[in-house]
Amino acid sequence: MMDRIVIPLLLLCSMWVVQAAVDCRSKGAGRFADPDDDKCKNYTLCIYVKTSDSYLAYNAVCPSISLFNPHVSRCTAPSNYVCNRTIPLPNPVHTTTCTYDGFIADPEPTNCTTYIQCVKIKGEFTQLRHRCPRTTFFNPNTTLCESNYTCTKFQCTTPGRIANLADFTCRKYYYCVQLFNGTFAQFNYSCPENSFFNPATKLCTTQYVCR
Repeated sequence: MMDRIVIPLLLLCSMWVVQAAVDCRSKGAGRFADPDDDKCKNYTLCIYVKTSDSYLAYNAVCPSISLFNPHVSRCTAPSNYVCNRTIPLPNPVHTTTCTYDGFIADPEPTNCTTYIQCVKIKGEFTQLRHRCPRTTFFNPNTTLCESNYTCTKFQCTTPGRIANLADFTCRKYYYCVQLFNGTFAQFNYSCPENSFFNPATKLCTTQYVCR
C-alpha cells in the first residue's frame, strides 16, 4: 500500500529527506503545505511507520507547471488553485514605526515586497513583518498587495520630517535621522486620526487643509 503512494510521487516531483518543513507528529500522515513557502510549490509528505510508532518525513516540490493545493493535498494545475499566500517573516521589526492599528509600509527593505502589521495590545504596539505574495507589491495608499503597483521608495537625503507625497490622505510622513557614518535611518509614520501632516511646519495638525 505504501509503495503505491510513494512511487508515483517520485515520478512527478522532486523529493528528499532532510529536516522536515512540517511537524509530522502533530499533523499526522498525509501531505501538508510548507508554511514558509510563498510560491505554493513545496510540501511535506508524512508517512506513519506502525512498527516504530514514528513518522518518515519527505520534503517535496511540485513540478514546475503545478502548485500544491492544500485543499486536496495534491499538486494541481494553476487553473485549479490560486497561490495567494502572505507569509510572516521570521525576522523581527527592529525600529518603532507603529502609531495606529493597521498595515503600513516596511521602512527597511527597498523593494515594496514586505509590510508591517501594527496591533495595539494593552497600550503597546506589536509589530509583525509580512511578505506580499509573489509578483505583488505593497501599496501604502490602499494597504494592499497589488500586482499593478509601481514601487517607488523614498530615500532620505536630509534629516527631519518629510511629507510622503505618495499619500493622498496627507497623514503619512518620513522621519529621517542622520547616523554617525553619514547615512540615514528612515522611519515611516502616520499622523493621529483627524490630523494631517503640514509639510511647511513639519508637524501633525488639525488646522492643515489636505489638497
